[in-house]
Amino acid sequence: MIDAKRRRMMLALVVLIAAALAGSIGCGASSQDVAYEDPSAEEWSLWEEQASGEDAAEEDSGGASSIPAGITVHMCGRSVLGGWFDHWGWDYDPGNPVRFGAYRLVYREMDVPPGIVDTAVETAREVGDAGGGIMFFKLCFADFVGGDEDSARENLESNQRMVRDVVEAAIEEEGLTLILGNALPVVEEYSDEWMVWNQREYNRFLEELADGYGGRVLVLDLYGVLSTPGGSLRPEYAADPYDSHLNDAAYEALDAELGKILGG
Repeated sequence: MIDAKRRRMMLALVVLIAAALAGSIGCGASSQDVAYEDPSAEEWSLWEEQASGEDAAEEDSGGASSIPAGITVHMCGRSVLGGWFDHWGWDYDPGNPVRFGAYRLVYREMDVPPGIVDTAVETAREVGDAGGGIMFFKLCFADFVGGDEDSARENLESNQRMVRDVVEAAIEEEGLTLILGNALPVVEEYSDEWMVWNQREYNRFLEELADGYGGRVLVLDLYGVLSTPGGSLRPEYAADPYDSHLNDAAYEALDAELGKILGG
């Protein structure tokens, strides 16, 4: 089995290749332009047939889905999200979705802040132009700052502004359903009281934001699954004591949480 560090190196190589391809087709293009192509009619038909069967099985069991089966979810993130796709058996082709239950998940590489907003808005517009759908967006653990009160507050306000911009583009302009992943905790070595305060205030902000959109914004509780009572990343979920990236056990735990939000 490929270890976690090698997987991350492979993911980084894929991102670099996508960026190089984007550059070769002009300055106006981005990795988003070449990252994903709609499946062929035959592929869509197969997806829908499989999804219909899963839908019927769900109805027989009395389950209810909050998001229609067979739909594509465009997943916006960076290294931790890339690791999640690797966990799902992704082939590192940005044009290929993975299956998660009755859903197709497409990896959408985001830039680092503040460019993350531009790449997320671009994705929202592409999804809207294609007829609408579901978009997932989260910040990385590296996007949160602790250390002291002023730094934490400034970072929190910046993160809130970025999320509001993404929500405005996805919900108000494109009419999408948006799933927001909340904060990712960091290993104890790099955590402190202001980091924990920052992340928890951000999580509270997301819940309040979602409440104002009547089910069109949903919050995926990454933090609640992964954090200790003190607010750091659970040691059993960390790549190692000095690395806040996630291992397979963490992704398995997050699978269950994602299944709840997609499956109802």
